[in-house]
Amino acid sequence: MASSYVLLHVFGTIRDELDRADRGKRTYSGWLREFVSDTPQKLTEIARLVDLLSEQGWKVVGSPYDCDLMLERSVVREVAEQELRRAEVWDRLVKVASPDDDGQTVWREHPEGKPRGPRRRRRVRRPPTREQGS
Repeated sequence: MASSYVLLHVFGTIRDELDRADRGKRTYSGWLREFVSDTPQKLTEIARLVDLLSEQGWKVVGSPYDCDLMLERSVVREVAEQELRRAEVWDRLVKVASPDDDGQTVWREHPEGKPRGPRRRRRVRRPPTREQGS
């Protein structure tokens, strides 16, 4: 069965937020004060969403990105979206999720392509030591 993924944009970088802020209308210092005061509410909302998603069978897995939190569930995207809408989580999720390239909130594939297993280490032959001879 295929897995679906959700990436939650947890804190982002200041530069991302600056790019989104409407430039010219506010000073950056004013924007930063507003951003910092807004952050605790955002983090509380994200924590609540993670609880709700966990109750729906999603599990938190490592994210390929520094500023995102990734959840995974073994269900196709269409079913995942329907279940999230039925659970009345969808509108809240859309506000904090990082969409895929098609603008979808629920990712059909792992953001980095297929998740890889642990890398195998190549065995390297070392030259013989002086005691072993050549």
